[in-house]
Formats: sequence, structure tokens, C-alpha cells
Amino acid sequence: MISGVAELAHQLRPLVFRLYYVVRRETPQHQLTLTQGSVLKELVTDGPRRMSALAEIEGVRMPSMTDVVSRLERLGLVSRAPDPADRRAVLVAVTPEGRRFYDELVVAREEFLRERLLTLDEGDRAAIEAALPALRKLLENKEARSEL
Repeated sequence: MISGVAELAHQLRPLVFRLYYVVRRETPQHQLTLTQGSVLKELVTDGPRRMSALAEIEGVRMPSMTDVVSRLERLGLVSRAPDPADRRAVLVAVTPEGRRFYDELVVAREEFLRERLLTLDEGDRAAIEAALPALRKLLENKEARSEL
């Protein structure tokens, strides 16, 4: 048994990071940076966004977000247009190709994880399943703090 919260954090951090790294590396469409992938996910799940809103969500400055969106646009994954509510602002939206790319990436990553989970015994899979609510709470706590 792990003794103390500090030790738990010490052991959890590299495991979470490494798991995500392996999933990204082992799935076929990993050509996007973390920020590019996060922006694409935001546009797929929440619809078109202003460049300024995307920059705020990602915690980057506008020139950096412009570079991210330009790369996604060159790949055909997003498009830009003037915001009808304020023609000075730019709206970024996912393209049909971007939605297909994102959906295929999610399927590939979930398939990779499914294959890995199948190598575990039932007890290990049950332990991971039992940990999911607590892991979700870790994310909710972070998101709640960032809104303050």
C-alpha cells in the first residue's frame, strides 16, 4: 500500500504521462501536437470558436494560436471565417475532413487501449474500472480551480 498522498502523486504522475505518451505514439495519426489535438477536440465537441477563445482555453497567446490554427488549416482539418457577430473577429470551425480525422484517431486510440486491457486479468481490469470515478474527480477538481 502506498503511504501518503505525496507518494501516490509521485507514482501516479509518471504512469499517467507514460500511458498517454504510449497511446499517442502507438496510434497511426499522431502528427498533431498536443495543442493542435486539443484545439481540434474543442472544435469537434463544442463547435466553432473565436481565435481569442481558443487561445484562452489553451493558455497561449494569440500569435501562438494563429500558428496552431494555420497548421490545422493547411492540413484541411479546420477553416477560418469572419465571425458574423463581429466581422473583426475570426471564427474557427472543424471541416468534414477534420471531423473524420478526429473520429478515426479516437477509434484508433480506443482500439489500442482495448487491446492492452485484454492482456490484463479480470482483477486488474476491475481495479482500473473502479479507479475511473476517482480519476474523473481529479480532472473536475482541476477544472473547477481553473475557473476561479
